[in-house]
Amino acid sequence: MKLVLLAAGKGERLKPITETRPKALVKILEEPMICRNLRMALSVKKFDEILIVIQESYKDEMAKVGCLRELEDSVRFIIQREPKGTAHAVLSAIRASEPDDLFIIYSDVFIPADRWQILKELTPSSILAAPTERPWEYGVLKVNPPNVLDIIEKPSPEKAPSNLVFIGVALIAKEHIRYVEKVGLSSRGEFELTDALLDIAKNEGLRFVDLGSGDWRDIGRPWDLLLANRYVLDNEIKNWKKEGEVHPTAIIDDNVYIAPGAKIGPYSVIEGPAYIAEGALIGPHSHIRPYSVILEKAKVGYAVEIKASILMEEARAPHFNYVGDSIVCEDVNLGAGTITANLRFDKRTIKMTLKGKRVDSGLKKLGAVIGGHAQTGINVSLMPGVKVGSYARVWPGCVVYKDVPKGADYRC
Repeated sequence: MKLVLLAAGKGERLKPITETRPKALVKILEEPMICRNLRMALSVKKFDEILIVIQESYKDEMAKVGCLRELEDSVRFIIQREPKGTAHAVLSAIRASEPDDLFIIYSDVFIPADRWQILKELTPSSILAAPTERPWEYGVLKVNPPNVLDIIEKPSPEKAPSNLVFIGVALIAKEHIRYVEKVGLSSRGEFELTDALLDIAKNEGLRFVDLGSGDWRDIGRPWDLLLANRYVLDNEIKNWKKEGEVHPTAIIDDNVYIAPGAKIGPYSVIEGPAYIAEGALIGPHSHIRPYSVILEKAKVGYAVEIKASILMEEARAPHFNYVGDSIVCEDVNLGAGTITANLRFDKRTIKMTLKGKRVDSGLKKLGAVIGGHAQTGINVSLMPGVKVGSYARVWPGCVVYKDVPKGADYRC
């Protein structure tokens, strides 16, 4: 059996996060998604070979990832030359290897750690399914347990036959690979794996295994990343270590993880659950509130409050900042007094623009998403749901009500 990890997606809806890193390298705490899914898959199945389908431009960056370096003798990178869809990505792997059963995992699917054992129940050919409150955003299943009768890709809400959807994990028998090879273009102009699965269902029989958990998540939108990190903080950390340098005047809850090399300065307060990675600098007089994730070498300085947010590698909130329910990507520098608003004045749920469309997050608390290497001047205010593109600069004193494009010089 071969493991095929699909990691060539551009992550358009995750921008600006994916403007500076492949979607598969977006992290849950400190672990890239592809590493998490690889680790979990290896815990439940044995594979003769691991095939990772990527874009050509991702190869050098992927080769540096720790979990992939450790398995370099059994990992092969397969280049998907053109972004033609999930079936095309699987076909790239098929053409590069000898025929065998294929265990396929989308690299952006988040499955709770305690639910991975159910993957042992997958047999060729079968798929993993799960319920969701918004089935029309996925491939919706019509079933007669344990068999799949139909797969309707992103139907209108009133036409969804169930709330059960395909969540990006499939085990395809070697003798059924021919259905992947003959998939045609979909109405969206892509070669989609769900079309091959539907052909298998109609001609050979396709079983499904119900994950039975509402906590799985397709990390396709910025707030999905926030929610997945919060889930892990609540449910998956078993050892709340405090191994960094902590000043004796700091006040720290029990359920806080502080990595070696992190430094917590005087009079700082950290409320758990929270995660402070190696080399992070906190304080003095900082306030880290619950569900915050501060990654490697990030800095939270004087009189800064971080609430339920992610600060990625080397991001800097040096002084007098408020960052709430937001994502601040790598190497961002926030000017003094830069704040993120995370609650609409009318208390309605917050929308964000994804691929040119306004999408309701369903959340009443959601701040900004600031792309890698961006910079804000002093006294900048970012309204709820605003995105600032990577390498952009927002000039001092601006109140930002609309998205700032990548590399833009935003003056008010």
